[in-house]
Amino acid sequence: MAFDANPILDRLGEAFPECFNRLAPKPLKIGIREEVIALAGVHPALLDVSRMQLRRTMMFYTRRLPYRQAVKAGGPRYGLDGHPAGEVTPDQQAFAKASLHPKKSAKSAADQSATATEPALPPIDQTALLQEILAMAIPGKLEVTVKINQLPQAKPASAQTMLFAIQAEGKTVVVEVKNKVWNTLKAANEKYPQWVAAITGKIGAGIEGGFRLDGPAVQVFEKKPKPDAAAAAAAAVEAKPPIVEAKPPVVETKPPEAIVVESPTATIGRVKLTLKGRG
Repeated sequence: MAFDANPILDRLGEAFPECFNRLAPKPLKIGIREEVIALAGVHPALLDVSRMQLRRTMMFYTRRLPYRQAVKAGGPRYGLDGHPAGEVTPDQQAFAKASLHPKKSAKSAADQSATATEPALPPIDQTALLQEILAMAIPGKLEVTVKINQLPQAKPASAQTMLFAIQAEGKTVVVEVKNKVWNTLKAANEKYPQWVAAITGKIGAGIEGGFRLDGPAVQVFEKKPKPDAAAAAAAAVEAKPPIVEAKPPVVETKPPEAIVVESPTATIGRVKLTLKGRG
């Protein structure tokens, strides 16, 4: 269901009529959003309103067209009591004007960059711009991940948890994990020659030089070592099959068989001549 900021905005208008006006809004002082959020569950008109709801209502209010037009017009900024608290700077006016006409502003900037004879715009006041951006910040979720590849030295923090510290990117991160998670890290250190653990959690209470990690979740992975280049080359050579020189097949030849031709005289007998009738 989409969030409806109008009912909460009506309450703010009733509680602080000199500050919040839906039809004729005034520029709010820098930092007023945090003051309003701190009133969640405290001010009589906001007892059943959460900090998140107030944050989203302030975002809705400052992004409305009438409010941006009021900032564009300039003048004083106002606090919850309706008293002036600062002025709208020219840079903030220009920022509000650009937000009202983004396409026109982009075209104007392109025209100015293309025309070398026109004077350059003055530099933007980064401090004022940062304050304006902070006033329009939206809610989000921040998590950090710390990676380790060796077992840290730990001490028992209670009967169920172990406490250790990690130096990461110049920051000290204090982590408290349950005994089951600690035993998982110990088992990985004993089982794997190389391993890496990713510890993810939210930024907790600050300590000197760092912070505590709230709600840590741990994942352990075995790290496969990369083979040495020389060893890999030798293994590749050994893996190649031996080269066998191909020889042409040997064809056995036999001398032609002798052909015996029998003479006709061998089979034809001679005729025996006899003299008959001789006396």
